[in-house]
Amino acid sequence: MATTTVPFPLTRRRSKRSVRRPQPAPARRAGFLEVCFVKRIDNSRLRRQVNPERRRQCFTLLSLGGIVFGAFLMLAWQHFQCVRFGYGIQQLKNQQSSLVELNRELRLEQASLADPQRIDQLARKRLGLATPAPEQIIPLGSPEEPARARGGARQWAAEAPRGQ
Repeated sequence: MATTTVPFPLTRRRSKRSVRRPQPAPARRAGFLEVCFVKRIDNSRLRRQVNPERRRQCFTLLSLGGIVFGAFLMLAWQHFQCVRFGYGIQQLKNQQSSLVELNRELRLEQASLADPQRIDQLARKRLGLATPAPEQIIPLGSPEEPARARGGARQWAAEAPRGQ
């Protein structure tokens, strides 16, 4: 039998100041072959036994996680709905202020168009109307002269051109 000598790695003395972690020594095998045999094993038919308590714990944890996730999802949905409704309200407020301004402008325009002086001026210039003579005026609701009012109305009706 032959004997071989295997040298051991030298260890250094450590000083108290520097602390190093020991590193593993490199394996030195002189002349030995490492042989590995492959054994094919088929574990496809093996089934692990189901532990009912472990399964219940797993489903409980999974359902609790789903509930927490659903709660956070609902919270996020409410937050985004609140933000969206806030933008919608702001848009409607802007639209309302613009419509109030338009309404104010239209009322001002209506007041300027309904001015009696302006209407009188347009009637005289564009339509050629003139101030009525005193005999053309028919008083309405005057209790002192009901006969005169009726006579003036008949006279005016007789003078009006027919067929137009």
